[in-house]
Amino acid sequence: MSRRTAPQVCAACGAEPRRALRLRNGSWLLRCPRCLLGWWDWLAFEPAHFYDREYFQSAGSDKGYDDYAALEAGLRRTSRARLKRIARLHARRTAPDAGRPSLLDLGCGTGCFLDQAQRAGWDVEGIEVSEYAASVAQRRGMDVRCQTIETAAIETNRYDCVTLWDTLEHLRDPVGVITSAAAALRPGGVLALSTGDITSLCARLSGPRWHLFNLPEHLFFFSPESLRRILQRAGCRVATMTRETYWATPSYLMERLAKSARRRRRLPGLGTAELLLPATLLDVLGVYALRSPVDAACPAASRGL
Repeated sequence: MSRRTAPQVCAACGAEPRRALRLRNGSWLLRCPRCLLGWWDWLAFEPAHFYDREYFQSAGSDKGYDDYAALEAGLRRTSRARLKRIARLHARRTAPDAGRPSLLDLGCGTGCFLDQAQRAGWDVEGIEVSEYAASVAQRRGMDVRCQTIETAAIETNRYDCVTLWDTLEHLRDPVGVITSAAAALRPGGVLALSTGDITSLCARLSGPRWHLFNLPEHLFFFSPESLRRILQRAGCRVATMTRETYWATPSYLMERLAKSARRRRRLPGLGTAELLLPATLLDVLGVYALRSPVDAACPAASRGL
């Protein structure tokens, strides 16, 4: 069991942080003056205990989701858009007779993205810390291991793509995981992730009430510069950086507003489960990077996650 606690210096560039603002739990947001990475002084905790069934089915709790399974249609549409971006990058570097490409999803949740990737022609695997979510993914027929991402063993130079969707901000060692994820890629492979942008207009205008200051599960808050630094150190070059759009129902959007406002009462559905809307506050980054074709550029090529 890892007892890792919050870092004392910037995990991306090593600079001394400054206090930026008080968050809603009373903790200070620490900011790197150089690359603008943010984090708070979180204590050691065990992710496997926090991300339990209640996290995915928690209408009466501030944490997690009222009903994660109800998001399936939106997750699938969001996943297909992400897979198209990955495919464009991967196709430029792959011989026509290369066979089925391989993909590893870190923090794969209940396996929706893996299922869509498999339908699109990928051989897929996942790692998920939540026993509940991993079991749902396994019942889909997905090859998913239930392990802590920071300590899971993984083979190097194996995958054509490694993904971390809305996962990086939850990790106690995001730099170590990115470094190891890059090592897991074949040279030229795609590393794709999404995470909140602390430098976005929405974050700056919202102050301590930014909806992605979601404590205690969100530990780090990234900037474009901090992500570029982390990926470059891992031997990857950013090819595309986008503002992510999520597809969701009106009921889910209302749910997120209620949880952000710490309202425990479950809001009634709108009777529009089939309706999907594109939702974005332009404060979530999608990052698509390529591992250097030179093996020596990836410093973690000899170790796993």
